[in-house]
Order: sequence, then structure tokens, then C-alpha cells
Amino acid sequence: MLTGPILPVVLSCHFLAAFTVLGMPLFLPRLLSGFGVTADSPWIGVMFSLPIVMTALSAPWWGRFADHFGRKISLLRALAGLVLAFVLAGLAPTLPIFVLALIMQGLFGGTLAAANGYLASHLDRQALSKALNWTQFTARLALVVAPIGLGWLLEIHTATSQRLYLWLALLPMSGLLLALFLPADSNTTARSPQNSAAQADNQANGQLLPLPWLLLIQFLFNFSIVVTFPYFLPYASEWVGQTSIVGLLYSLPHLFYLMLLPLMHRHQQDHRHLAAGLLLLALASCWQAFLNSNIELIAARAIFGLGLFLAYCGLNQMISEAIKAQQAGSWFGQLDAAGKWAGVIAGITAGWLCVVVNYSTPFIAAALTSSIALILLFLLMFKGKEPRNANITSNQ
Repeated sequence: MLTGPILPVVLSCHFLAAFTVLGMPLFLPRLLSGFGVTADSPWIGVMFSLPIVMTALSAPWWGRFADHFGRKISLLRALAGLVLAFVLAGLAPTLPIFVLALIMQGLFGGTLAAANGYLASHLDRQALSKALNWTQFTARLALVVAPIGLGWLLEIHTATSQRLYLWLALLPMSGLLLALFLPADSNTTARSPQNSAAQADNQANGQLLPLPWLLLIQFLFNFSIVVTFPYFLPYASEWVGQTSIVGLLYSLPHLFYLMLLPLMHRHQQDHRHLAAGLLLLALASCWQAFLNSNIELIAARAIFGLGLFLAYCGLNQMISEAIKAQQAGSWFGQLDAAGKWAGVIAGITAGWLCVVVNYSTPFIAAALTSSIALILLFLLMFKGKEPRNANITSNQ
């Protein structure tokens, strides 16, 4: 069966792309200093968000492209786009050309949605749910490993910060070469009778949500996570003096995901895992807003990581159940766009809250947003069960 070799190859392609995409933005102030942009310039924030905005704008269109021209072609397109963007960034002689490279990175990237869309053409619903968890695993791994690795490389090559983009272009190039050997799109997502029966049971039990509602929950979930990121350093510095420890605390939720997924990937998840994850995120965020000690901060970050893990697993299961094979590219594009727009709005919100109030306020925003997502999930689940209960009553 194809599922054995396909998933490791696709995950490798995604990690090779995510390593640079998720690692380099941290070092933008240093890279832009070569173009005369100071570390406190507001243009750094604009350029930090620029690729994300471009991806949010282009992801739905690329999703439709994948459904029309093929998921493998779309994955190759995303990897090739990153190669071109990184090469241009590494060779850019002026700031406008470097900005153009960032725009290209966002417009022609979108590897996560392309990888998920390709997997949806080869895997049944249950296998797809687990595969979505693993693509998040590679993203978390890149978030943890890339800042450390790139920081080390920049310390060694202090004079060639921009040229590092040229070397890093070899990573998506390697992914592109790997993806060439992937099989063409398959129609195995035309579901088997067992999967169709399982989908019918989920629909009867109110566990299958329409994708528009999942888009909203995806947006709220991503917002609640990202809004706590931009100002975590000054926030945590009030409790922890060492920058390296702050970095570890920042990465702790992602480390939890990396540790827990290999242990839990064989277990089936559902909306209860999403509900539990959102509840833990709300509690952990609220706790981080009202800390009394650094020990509490460590405990709250651990709970935040557990909530992150459970919410992703539950949400990915529900997405895999709701996705239609023929429209997988389009829907994964829209899901990716929802996550990106959530990140952009969360970054702006965090900046405003920290300026107007203090560094703890984004955690209150995260608690409120995850609570809203939890309430919405319960209302939708309750509404989904009403027809079934009505039929039981009428039959009696």
C-alpha cells in the first residue's frame, strides 16, 4: 500500500520548507540592518507579517488550483516557489528587492496546505487525521529546532547573514527533488463502505461539523495561541532572568506536542479532545495572566502545551471527517488562510494590548478566545444531536 512511503516523504518535504519559513523571521532585525533598517523600526513588524498576509490571500486560490490541476503539482509548485523566493532574498541588492522576495515567499509558498491536500488524495479519513497531526509535528519541530540552528549559523557567519538564504534554499530544493518521486494523485479518498458508515455514525451523533464552522473554530484556536507569542520575551523576563530559560519556556508547549504525539498517535481523537484542549488552553492562559511565581509559569506553560496538543488532535480528526476528497485542496487552502489571518490579527492585537495595558493582557485575550471557541463547539455539538433525539421520540 502507498501510505507507508508517502507520509515520511511528504513530512520530510514539509519540514525542509518549514525550517527556513519559521526560523528566519526571528532574525529579520539583524538581516534588515544590512539594508539600513534599525532594530526599533516599525517596518520590521510590517515585513515580519508580509509573507503571512500574502499566504492568507493566496492560499484559497492555490487550493482551487490543486483541485483543478493536481495535488502533487501544487506541492511541487509550493516548494519551487520557496526556492525562488529564498534565492532572490539571498541575492537581493536593495531593500525593495528583498521585500519582493518576502512577497514571493508568501504568495508562492503554502507548503502545509499543499502537503495536506496531497495526503488527502491518498489516505482514508482515519489515516488522514493522524497524518494531519504529523504535519503539525514537523511544524512544531521546525519551530523548536530552526531558531537554535539558524542562530548558531549566524553566530559563525556574522558577515553573511543575508547570504544564508542562498544556503537555506537548498532545503526546499531537496524537498522538491524528493516530491518528484511521489506517486501521482490518487482517488483512494473515495471512501470505503466502512469509512462511509463511520461518517454516517459521526453525523448521527452530532460529531461531524460543516467545514465553515470548523474554519471559525480554526481561526479562534490559532488566534488564542499566536496572541501570546510576540511579547512573550518581555513578559517572561519579569519572572525569569536568563534569556535562554525564557526561550525554553517559549518552546515548552511545542516540545510537549513533540513528546506526546509519538505516544498518542495510535489513539483515535474526536471532538472531546478538542473541547478538553480548548478548556486547558483557556485555564493555562488565564493562569499566565495572573502569576505569583516562576514555578507557576512553568506549570502553566506545561498545561498550555497539553491543551495545544489535545486541541490540534481533536480539530484534525474533525477536519479529516468533514473534508470531501474532490475539494480537499480548496478546503485545506481555506483552513490555512484562516490560520494565517488569525496570526496576523493576533499579532496586531497583542501589540495594541501590550502598549495600552501590559504584557499579561494577551493571555487574557487568549483565554477569552479559546473559551468562545469551546462554547461554540458545545453549541454546535448540541445542535447536531437534536435531530437524532427528535427521531427517537417520534419512533416511540
